[in-house]
Amino acid sequence: MTSMTEREERDIREYVASQTPRESQDEVTLVQKVGRRRLAGRTHDLYDVWMSSGQRWWVITDMTNLYSQNDFKSLDQVFTYHIGLNIVLQEQFKVQPNEEQTEHVGRSWRRYIGAVEAMATAEEAEDFQAVGIRCREVLLALVRDYTDADWVQQPEERPKDASAKQWFEIFSRSLTKKSKLRSYMKTLAEKTWDMTVWLQHYVDATESDAEIVLEATQQILKIFTLLRIRVENPDEQRCPNCDSYQLAEESSGLVEHEGKFGTFLYDECSSCGWKSDQEFDPWPPDRIQRLIDYASGTWNPPKKELEDFEV
Repeated sequence: MTSMTEREERDIREYVASQTPRESQDEVTLVQKVGRRRLAGRTHDLYDVWMSSGQRWWVITDMTNLYSQNDFKSLDQVFTYHIGLNIVLQEQFKVQPNEEQTEHVGRSWRRYIGAVEAMATAEEAEDFQAVGIRCREVLLALVRDYTDADWVQQPEERPKDASAKQWFEIFSRSLTKKSKLRSYMKTLAEKTWDMTVWLQHYVDATESDAEIVLEATQQILKIFTLLRIRVENPDEQRCPNCDSYQLAEESSGLVEHEGKFGTFLYDECSSCGWKSDQEFDPWPPDRIQRLIDYASGTWNPPKKELEDFEV
């Protein structure tokens, strides 16, 4: 068996509970961490979960899923299936942006999906050339979205919007002061732009050529997103006990404290289990009332308000 933190065990318990029908009243009685495996740059934690009904599950992370031990007798068997399932899902949804990409490169990514769709039906050289044109438009869209952003260090002489390579150099300089990252972003953007133009005019373009340009274009969108996130979160916290980055904010749930209702908030390290001092966060009266109405079944909010409300 492998050791695990309280938070890690709690996350697995909550995950299994979320996948179990409430009416079954089947509860988790034991969680055992039975291994960790790293494959293709991704770490997968493996758990053996016992239920009150006698049912047992394998739970494997990244992407987290559970499997009945009635169907998969051995750990090797279920891990092999899990990896295969992940590959299928990743291929199926590889063009779907995550939440951060939607926020930072959403419009450019929609154009990128158009390039991928064009690739799916491409057969002749001119079709593969068209993929290059679409990828070029992806990069131009990214430039147009951010030429006037507040984080951009505007030069004395402003380039034209179509001067993508100049703008990517400005973006690289604006997004990071670290020379290695700045140089990588600048070089990657310039080379990718040159590849899109080359493919657009290459009369002997092949499927492999178009695939290479598609992958390079997606990489630009991913690196740009990561640098934007890095700018917004420059001081990533580390655990004072073990120096891990795996800190997450936790809450106690709704409680009464000194005559007020609210929650106690604290940071917890999923690596070593360290917890910070708790701070009380009082809820305003209107939020308390909404919770009461919600619990009693009398709250009927607009859809947008329901999406924003978190208990």
